[in-house]
Amino acid sequence: MTETAATGSTQSLWRDGDFLRYWGSRAVTMVGSSVTAVALPVLIYELTGSPALTSGLMATSTMSMAFFGLIGGVLGDRFDRRRIMVTADLVSALAIASIVVAHLASVLTVVHVYAAAFASASAAVLFDGSSAGALPSLVGRSRLPDANARIWGTQSVLDVAMPAAAGLALAIWSPATLLVVDVLSFLGSMLLVRAIRGAMSGVREVRGRATVRDLWGDLVEGLTWLRRHPTLWPLAMVSVFGAGSAAALLGLIVPWADRVLGVGTSGWRFGLLFGSWAAGAFFASFVMPRLSRRFGAIRMAQVLFPMMTVLLAVLSRLDRYGPALAVYLAYSFLHVLVISATVTYRMQIVPDRLLSRVSTASRTISWGGGATIGVLVSGQVASRWGVPAALLVVAVANGCAALLAWVPALRHAAPTARYAESA
Repeated sequence: MTETAATGSTQSLWRDGDFLRYWGSRAVTMVGSSVTAVALPVLIYELTGSPALTSGLMATSTMSMAFFGLIGGVLGDRFDRRRIMVTADLVSALAIASIVVAHLASVLTVVHVYAAAFASASAAVLFDGSSAGALPSLVGRSRLPDANARIWGTQSVLDVAMPAAAGLALAIWSPATLLVVDVLSFLGSMLLVRAIRGAMSGVREVRGRATVRDLWGDLVEGLTWLRRHPTLWPLAMVSVFGAGSAAALLGLIVPWADRVLGVGTSGWRFGLLFGSWAAGAFFASFVMPRLSRRFGAIRMAQVLFPMMTVLLAVLSRLDRYGPALAVYLAYSFLHVLVISATVTYRMQIVPDRLLSRVSTASRTISWGGGATIGVLVSGQVASRWGVPAALLVVAVANGCAALLAWVPALRHAAPTARYAESA
């Protein structure tokens, strides 16, 4: 970590060239990912007509975290983060491009879509494992809340605009054709990451060649540190159910829109439904830094998870587009608000040498474990008993997160984070 980053520069982030390149790489990736988030589920739904298979597509993302999340953190703490991120972008571009080529050749199958989605998601997991440690190295811990708010705010704007545009585009082009946007976005991200000039890894983090025993030791060290931390481990357990409910809801969007709300799988209303999640996230990005500093991530989780549970229960009873959209927007706002606050909290207190490992270990537990179970269970419930029943299951899962947020370790914890030592 550079001296400027370690001490926390007062320079505006918008005048920090390396942050702008990092932010730009995330922004162009978000453009493509927002389109793919709409196009791939619609593609599966058109091929199969199955809510279970459509929801199961989300499992390619969550299972990739389960398989590669921990090793991604180990690689990010040990090797050159820039090189890992560039390679991951290239692999993602090739995986998504294979769907486009197969579609043009009229040989595309459901298995191919699942395999390509899993490959791209797995590469993204490795990218994120390095990215989680790179950002604090580039901007310093004191600027993390503002840096994350800018990144998530940008993501929210793009996630509002692009799904709506994708919904309109689906009335003209096939879902597979739209994936060209994602291919180009990964290539653009790769070039921007390569252009970052500052150090993305501390001197002691890049240790060169390593044996399997070394990597295993690194993995165990990160997991052990997380397991023994008095607040991060309980928060990880909260996130198992929080991520499970959120992923399940996102996996049900296409059949919910088609079978319950009656808006079909294309058009501006369908795109707006996808984009409303990002709209909530956009508003959350503005208030997160201030609320996080004032109340702390833990207190926010304790208050917001019960509110989200109520919203999800209400959502399971709605079949009118307007009210459902409003409740969905409110849920997304609260969910992103608490998740972004807890992620920032974790970044601020984990030591530099463990940052990638602990971050990905926590995400592996929540996203790889909880979210995978959530999307698989909700998809099966939707196929057998209908989408409203599946949404009620999602509300119950979120209620479990609300209860876990009040375990003694979190109830008596300090409200805000104390910065970790940089060494």
